[in-house]
Amino acid sequence: MNKERLDVVMGIISQMERRFDKTTTKKLQLEKWRRVANKLNFFGKECEECRQQFTVLENHLNQLNSGGNIVEPSKIKEYTIKLKSLLSHLEKKHKVISDGYYLSIYMSIGMSFGVVFGLTLFDNIALGIPIGFSVGLAIGAGLDADAKKKGLVI
Repeated sequence: MNKERLDVVMGIISQMERRFDKTTTKKLQLEKWRRVANKLNFFGKECEECRQQFTVLENHLNQLNSGGNIVEPSKIKEYTIKLKSLLSHLEKKHKVISDGYYLSIYMSIGMSFGVVFGLTLFDNIALGIPIGFSVGLAIGAGLDADAKKKGLVI
């Protein structure tokens, strides 16, 4: 895709960050919109659907930016749903993950195994949980770092 369109979208997001107060900016998740726009632009070179999604994103942001200084809760919900659909495409087609994705999964799995091993091997659940937690934390952090290095984190 072209850099000019990305610059226009980033400009719109910057305008909205300046125009809205911090709570509205946080509710609209403008920083996440910025990261999604970057990823759609990057993957749009090969993916036709990403190019279409980028156009949809541009139109939605223009609509939101053309409104007043106050955003209705129904509009915030509508834009959150749109953001989730854009993220869903990126996650399914391009294997993009959110920050801390593997960490949360492997900590849970590690604690589960820790409970099992704590009860069976050590006869002490209190010993198994921290060991499983630590192993899950190490594996999850490693996988998250690898995904970040490959540019697959939103």
